[in-house]
Amino acid sequence: MLPFFPKPYPDELLYSIIARYHVWSGNDEMADTMEQLFDNRRERATALIPKHLLRLAEKSTRFGLDFNTLLYQHTVFPYFTCFMLRRSFDEALASVNDVAREGKSFSIYKHHLFPRYLRYCPLCIRDDRCEYGEGYWHRVHQSYGTSRCGKHGCYLKDSSIEILDHRNNRYAALELLNNVNDDLETEEISECRNELQITYDIDYIYSNYELIRKLIWNKYDMIRETTTALLFDRGLSTKKGYVKIDRLNQEFYSKYYNMQPEELLVDLDNDKKSTWLITLCRGSRKSVIPIRFILFADFLAGRFEEFIKLILAQEQFLDREKTVFQPPIRFEEKLLQYRERWLVAWEMNPNGHRIDLVKADRPAYTWLNRHDNDWMLENSPQKTKPQGATIYKEWASIDIELQCLVDDAVIQIKNTEGKPERITKASICRYMRQKCIIDRNSKSLPMTMNKINVNIESTQGYRLRKIEWAKNEFDKEGKPAIPWMILKKAGIRDKDWYKFRDQFTF
Repeated sequence: MLPFFPKPYPDELLYSIIARYHVWSGNDEMADTMEQLFDNRRERATALIPKHLLRLAEKSTRFGLDFNTLLYQHTVFPYFTCFMLRRSFDEALASVNDVAREGKSFSIYKHHLFPRYLRYCPLCIRDDRCEYGEGYWHRVHQSYGTSRCGKHGCYLKDSSIEILDHRNNRYAALELLNNVNDDLETEEISECRNELQITYDIDYIYSNYELIRKLIWNKYDMIRETTTALLFDRGLSTKKGYVKIDRLNQEFYSKYYNMQPEELLVDLDNDKKSTWLITLCRGSRKSVIPIRFILFADFLAGRFEEFIKLILAQEQFLDREKTVFQPPIRFEEKLLQYRERWLVAWEMNPNGHRIDLVKADRPAYTWLNRHDNDWMLENSPQKTKPQGATIYKEWASIDIELQCLVDDAVIQIKNTEGKPERITKASICRYMRQKCIIDRNSKSLPMTMNKINVNIESTQGYRLRKIEWAKNEFDKEGKPAIPWMILKKAGIRDKDWYKFRDQFTF
């Protein structure tokens, strides 16, 4: 039975609580502390989650601490599991609950998604000493992704304690480290909105863990709809929800290109590995690495808390039966705004046409054309009939005139000097100099089209005409008419020569 157990400070890491117990207990050996807390002298010190946390919870119950309090309020477990699907979360929780499990301490991902060293804020140490008499390790400072203290805005300092140093078997209290101090130069405090916002977001996740986890499990459709709506609102997706990947990658990288540490942007500049950003846009049901979800939420809504509020506000859209993408966030406001602008443009051009309204306010026209086209057409100048009498062409007489020109065109093609030209519809129309009229009004010219189709030359006929022309050319030059020379001059392919042997006598 434990004689005492330290009362946890706000946001204190469980590692820090155990380290303070070791100091206050007066134990010379860390193994004695391990045996008192975990009933195991060989229990390894870990900054994450001890293997036998359940045993520690059973012994500290009489001091007002239970398993859930230690796990959810004093470890990084809520941060790492907040965006897990139910099955993955159940497996993670079962591994923590298993008292008999052996091996390494609890870890969620294969990646090193945690700082290398335990970190501290010099100004937090100063404040903690004034309020509690000693400094301690803060949980939010050890969460992957945060590089600044959310309270003071300064960069966090690395200690000499490695988080994954499995050879180390001691819990080190912050006050006993020689290289820890509360000195800080004024120039080290600077404003960096992205880095500070991440720290605020992580602190918000710790404070609202249950709400966020239930949204991930039960309101997944709302997350997907809100994401699509925000992307559409920024012009990064179409009305049907198709994401503009290239533009999204460009804007996302430009927002976070100067982040510290640089590991936050791992895989963003490599197209083959940036699929996690696309996955978040498309709403794939997979466990998400926390920092990636935070970066994406900040990119869309400015801060994670605002993103959660927008998700809850979108619930009204999911209650309807819909066959198309629902209106994006702030859609109604923009709808009224652009409708009013369009009506003002019409008042300024009362006698104008629709093109005059477009020139007067093109942004309003573009937005309404995409999202409210029916209303825009109803509230626009109507088309007017052209003034004057309409002149209709007498296609029957035109058809008779053009029909007579077909024979003349065919004769011209056949009498063309040089190598023969094949008689086709295009060549006949070209020689008639009426190609545009015939192409555009072929249905109104039945006799002309029938005459053209009758005179169109087949491939076989065109080849025979070329052979006759080649024979005549050799006769004019007084050269012997050798069959292969005739076929070559006529442009007949070698593999087709056997088809024309009957045209020659040997």
